[in-house]
Amino acid sequence: MLTTTAMGAGSLFASVAFGRPARADDAPYWPSTEHDQPSLPDYSIVSFQSPKLAKYVDDLPMLPRRPLGGRIVAAESSHQFHRDMPPARSWGFDGVSHLGPIIEAHRDEDTVTTFVNELGTHILAEYIDPRVHGASKQDAADPPLVIHLHGAPNRPVDDGFPTSRMTRGQSVDYRFANNLEATNLWYHDHSMGLTRLNVYAGLAAPYWIRDEFDTGRDDNPLGLPAGDHEIPLVISDKVFYRNGGMRYNSVRTPIFEHLWGGGLAGDVIVVNGKAWPNLMVDRGVYRFRIIQASQLNDYRISFSNNMPFWVIGSDGGLLDEPVLVGALDMAAGERYDILVDFSGFAPGDAVEMINLMQISLFGQMPGGAAVREVMQFIATGEPGTFTSIPRTLRGTPGKPPALPAVTPPSSNFVDHTLNSSIYTKGLVMSWIMMNIDNLMFGSPDIDQAPQGTVQQWNLINTDATIQVHAIHLHLIQFRVIGRQNYDHPRYGLDEGMHIRVGERWAPSAENYVTGPLEPPAPYEMGWKDTVRCPRGQITRILVRWPTADELGFDPDAPFVGPDGSTLQGYVWHCHMLDHEDHEMMRRIRVVDPMAPAPGSADPMPQMPGMPGIDSGHVH
Repeated sequence: MLTTTAMGAGSLFASVAFGRPARADDAPYWPSTEHDQPSLPDYSIVSFQSPKLAKYVDDLPMLPRRPLGGRIVAAESSHQFHRDMPPARSWGFDGVSHLGPIIEAHRDEDTVTTFVNELGTHILAEYIDPRVHGASKQDAADPPLVIHLHGAPNRPVDDGFPTSRMTRGQSVDYRFANNLEATNLWYHDHSMGLTRLNVYAGLAAPYWIRDEFDTGRDDNPLGLPAGDHEIPLVISDKVFYRNGGMRYNSVRTPIFEHLWGGGLAGDVIVVNGKAWPNLMVDRGVYRFRIIQASQLNDYRISFSNNMPFWVIGSDGGLLDEPVLVGALDMAAGERYDILVDFSGFAPGDAVEMINLMQISLFGQMPGGAAVREVMQFIATGEPGTFTSIPRTLRGTPGKPPALPAVTPPSSNFVDHTLNSSIYTKGLVMSWIMMNIDNLMFGSPDIDQAPQGTVQQWNLINTDATIQVHAIHLHLIQFRVIGRQNYDHPRYGLDEGMHIRVGERWAPSAENYVTGPLEPPAPYEMGWKDTVRCPRGQITRILVRWPTADELGFDPDAPFVGPDGSTLQGYVWHCHMLDHEDHEMMRRIRVVDPMAPAPGSADPMPQMPGMPGIDSGHVH
């Protein structure tokens, strides 16, 4: 008979071995709840609900591993998400029915990988919205594919520019840059106007870079769990039909004249392609490499018995030392590596990984609710294979160098606003967009970053829908300086918030700060490529734009896409995929500061039926 352990922090520390003496009075870090989403009344009667599913009846799938190189085909398959649902249509990479294999690359490995589009008709065709920039009715019959290696410093041609689409039958050679320390990246579709649907359908998977320290072998010099004790957890939330198929809109009837009501908050948590799976574990330490692959929601990862765990790495690599936490906040697109110790469990003890975060306000409006359970772990009678937590991960002999100190610059401040806008026809609200700096993706007003410069980006969340945003910068890894509260209403009134969509609006908020700079969470102290930007705050990040010499390529080099179009530069955007597809994405060129200033680029063409900018207003 299974039992749920009531073990607390004290008994946990009594059983685990450390590289340093264990202290039962160590206090784990808990994230602040000050900027969590408010809770609305229960409107579930208006929402579409997945069938009721028993939890923890399926084993956690173990994604296969493969080396870099060769051919990887994106294709349709049949996948069973739960024991009590029949198999249904799904997409995956390299023969995996949902998601794809873990690609394991080595630092500085230089190998071409060919991705092939063999997708059939779009399995979520009914949710394609031709009003969204980049989407068209043709995509239902001929879905595009764009591959983005999230977090890597790739050449522009290899980065997965969202309009650089390959159609069915086409293949593209990608030469990924692996000049990073060992880390947990992921590769996923990045098609303009369809990213939310294509990733939801299954086109996403882990990509691990190895180096001489984090080798993936049992004898790695860091003392980290390896082999079958190093496990990816690709976590998302979905809505299902009774026939086992994926549904994208949780609203029974669309509340706007197009198909987007702000984003999808699923009512079933899916991990590695299974709904609420179970994992049998020995009584030792495991390394879980988490990818937050949701389309809208944030998660606050914790355990049902309140046991602490250790965060050892973030988006771009290892932290200096393990960080003891009681919970871990994760926005869409973020990755964290954690160590979990089961040595204090008796055989048969069970514990749930849970989510303590309220879902987006937009997710609640059509009747969505937070889902608490993520997956379950049950201890076997086997003794632990790995039994210790490293004392340090960097900065000591035989380990990578310590992380450099975060020193904000005295100048080169760049302000960006994260806002929503509403398009109306007369008195009828028919379109909601998410914007950066009040601009749409196709604006000719393209951001420019001089190579070799260090900048402080101030990401000002002005969104009237009071949502968190998850900002992802392509090409680089950055550091989080901290966050600061500001007077959002006064800022908006004083600085002319209600202007036409399409006019850059990013005034400084420094005169409106209302409190001290809050340091980042201790697990945010490492390299990051995606950062949570809570409502009512300025999120400050330290950004350095590398030079062409450092990269080994020209980051501003024009390139030709699979359709023959000439493209240039990178993008940065909100990684809430619903927001990204609805205009919360900007282009940026990383330019040579000694070259003549580039002129204004031609705007991206607007898609047929897409609303103009004259009737939209920022909020």
